[in-house]
Amino acid sequence: MIMNIQKTIAAVTAPIGMIFLLSDPQDLANLIASTGLNWHGVFMPIAIGIIFGCLAGLLKFDRVQKLAVPVVYVTTALVSFGIIASVAIYFEHGHWFLAQPTLWLVAVGFGLYAFIRTQAQFSQKREA
Repeated sequence: MIMNIQKTIAAVTAPIGMIFLLSDPQDLANLIASTGLNWHGVFMPIAIGIIFGCLAGLLKFDRVQKLAVPVVYVTTALVSFGIIASVAIYFEHGHWFLAQPTLWLVAVGFGLYAFIRTQAQFSQKREA
């Protein structure tokens, strides 16, 4: 079962990575400009995941833990795709700022994981 999920993740993320890799630098710059993405905004999902995870843990919103395994799979897909695509964009175009959209996907993956992890930690701390 795990092997099928890993193959699916690879099959889905590979074509998306090729789209970013084969994009013209001007297209990537236009995407960044149209979304208003900046270095602060790229890593904002991690902070949001930590804050909402803490709040969910303090409020004992434990139903979230039923989704822990699927969230880890999604996180794995986002982080692996985002890191590989970011490095590929850097080596293809020579500028890190063009990798902001894919770094944002990495941050979303880490933010989801941070949400699940901090929710579990704060939920346990409240019981003790």
